[in-house]
Amino acid sequence: MTLKDRWIAGKERNAAAVAAHAEKLMADTAYDRYRTRRARLLLVAGYLALLVLIPVAYLGVGQFAGLVVVMLTAGVWSLLRVSVRTIADLPDDYLDERQLAVRNASYVESYRYLGSAVALSATVGLIAFVVNGSDLDTWEITITWGMSMSVFWVFLGLALGLPSMVLALNDRV
Repeated sequence: MTLKDRWIAGKERNAAAVAAHAEKLMADTAYDRYRTRRARLLLVAGYLALLVLIPVAYLGVGQFAGLVVVMLTAGVWSLLRVSVRTIADLPDDYLDERQLAVRNASYVESYRYLGSAVALSATVGLIAFVVNGSDLDTWEITITWGMSMSVFWVFLGLALGLPSMVLALNDRV
């Protein structure tokens, strides 16, 4: 078997696994308790609270506490995805026209929220540089491990979670 044949066979196995997983998720009733309006709102609120708690844990408590909060955030993100039947993450082929339209609209809205968060963070950072800088030509920036991990995990969490959060808040799934 050539490398190309193995590549094609692997691609076909992956497509079959995604199809089976998508079918299972769409018909699954085991997580219906997370699909109510109240449960989705609680999941979104919990996810956002954990995203805020990540820098608090990394900067205030330490690296281990920050990692624990990141793992808790990943667990809530998984439940949030299940609550909207992972519509935000499934390929187009596994969604009907309505789900596809809802998913695409949620991505547009999510992109706007993420762009706003990045722009706001950059603006706050720039204002902090100007206010705290003694000389406008040279600035010295010290970034700790906790700071870099906080920024990384918060923005990764936003990028991964916003589509499912928007779907959960709009409650059209």
